[in-house]
Amino acid sequence: MEKQTLFTCTMPPGIQDVKIYFSQKGMPDLEAEHFFLFYDRKQWKTKNGHFLKSWKNIAWSWIKGVLKDKPWLFNKNIH
Repeated sequence: MEKQTLFTCTMPPGIQDVKIYFSQKGMPDLEAEHFFLFYDRKQWKTKNGHFLKSWKNIAWSWIKGVLKDKPWLFNKNIH
């Protein structure tokens, strides 16, 4: 898949980029990997076939959903 640059945001992100972002938000690497694999299988596209504009916005929504269901995953030592 070809990488696209949009407003200094590289799409699709690399797994390390996703892990760093999730770590900064207090989330474990395993959750970052779940997110990455889920969207990588979807080729970083929406239901309509358009590329995601901001993977970080999508990741933040993912994290909020996870924290709602599994608040114990949040690493309080980071914040």
